Amino acid sequence: MGDTAATAFLQSWDNATITGNIRKLLQLEASIIEDATKNTQVVNQIAGKHLERLREDRHLCAHPAFSAEAELFEPSPELVRLHLVNTVELVLSQEPLQGKAIFDLFDADVQSPGFPTQTARALDYVEQRYLERVRAQNVRNFGAVLAKSLLKGVPAQWESQRQKIVLSLVAVRERAASAWADVSQAIVRLIDNLDPQERPRAIAFIASFPDLWPLLLEPTRTALQQTVENVDPAGLTDFRIFSGLTVPQFRGPLTRAVATLNREEFAKAISAQPIIELWPRAIDLYRESGGWRASEANFRDLIAPFLGRLKSQQLEQLLDAILHNAQNWDAAETDQLLLSMLRNVDEADLPTPAARDRFYHGIRNSRRLEKYQNVFNLLQVGGWVPPPPAPERREHD
Repeated sequence: MGDTAATAFLQSWDNATITGNIRKLLQLEASIIEDATKNTQVVNQIAGKHLERLREDRHLCAHPAFSAEAELFEPSPELVRLHLVNTVELVLSQEPLQGKAIFDLFDADVQSPGFPTQTARALDYVEQRYLERVRAQNVRNFGAVLAKSLLKGVPAQWESQRQKIVLSLVAVRERAASAWADVSQAIVRLIDNLDPQERPRAIAFIASFPDLWPLLLEPTRTALQQTVENVDPAGLTDFRIFSGLTVPQFRGPLTRAVATLNREEFAKAISAQPIIELWPRAIDLYRESGGWRASEANFRDLIAPFLGRLKSQQLEQLLDAILHNAQNWDAAETDQLLLSMLRNVDEADLPTPAARDRFYHGIRNSRRLEKYQNVFNLLQVGGWVPPPPAPERREHD
C-alpha cells in the first residue's frame, strides 16, 4: 500500500536533486517535519515537537549567528544524548508504517466486490490490510471514521456498504484492542450528541455494538428508548431502526411495530437488516403466497435477503413452506432460488436428513423431481441418499 503523499514528497525531493534546485531542497528540508506530522502522519504530534527541538538546536550549532547572544551555543552532553535517543526511537528504529493513505485506500476497497463479507474472513482482511503496520493514532482515526459513517451517513458512498463498515469496526474492536478504548469513547460522545433525526441510526448501531449501551449518558438512553416506543410505521423512512429487535431494551416496542407493517414495509425492514428475529413472519408470508409470481416475489424479497444467515432449523422451515403451497413448489423460479440459498450454507447447517426425506417425498408426489434434481444433488452431501418410494397400501378383503 503506497502512501501517495509520501511518494509525492519523495518525487519532489528527487526532482530537486536531479536539477540541482538548491532553493527547492531547502524548502523541502524546512517542511519535512510538518509534512511528516500533518500530511503523511508518519510521526505523531509529540514526536514532531521533539524533532522540532532537535532541528532548532542543530541550527544553533551549525549557524552561530542565529543566536542573539555573543557566546556560541554548546549543548550539554545530556541534551545531546536526549536528541540521539529521540532520533533513534522516533525515526530510525521505526518500521515503515501507513499514514493517511489508508483512508483513500479503504474508500475504494469497501465499494469493490473484492471486500469480504463473511465475518471471519473480513476480520482477517481488515486487520492485515488496515490495522497492521499502521500508527496507533491512525487506527483510532480509522475507527472514528467508520463509526461516523454508520451514525451520520458520511461519506454518502458508504451508505450501501453498511455490513462491510460494521465488520470493519468489529475488526478494530477485536484486532486492535489497545485502540478500542479511545475509539469507543469517541463513539459514545458522538452518539450522545446526535441530532434527533439520527437516532434511528444510533439504535441500529447499538444493535451491532450493544456493549456501548451502558456507556451512554442517561438522557441519551432515554431518548433512544422513547424513539423506539413512539415509532410510527406509517411515517417510517429509516427501516434500520428494526435492527434494535436484537437489543432487550428495544425489543418489546419494535416487536409490536413489526406486527403492524404491511408486506411492502416489512420487505423494506428485511432489506435494511435481515436479522433472524424477522424470519418467523417472513416464512409465514412466503408460506401463504397467493400465486406463482407472488411466490417468486416473496422469495426474492422476504427469503433471499437471509442468504448465508440461516441454520438447519430455518432451512427446514423453508422446505416445509415450499411443500405447503402448490404456488410455491410449482413456481418457475423456486428451484433455482432454493438452490442459491443452499449453496451458501455450511454442510453442518443444511436441513436434517428427516427434513430432506420429507421434501423429497413431497416433490416426488407432486411429480417435480426433474425440476428439483440439482437441489437434491446438493443435498446429498454428508451421505444423505434420496429415500425409496413409500410402499403402496393394499386393501385386504
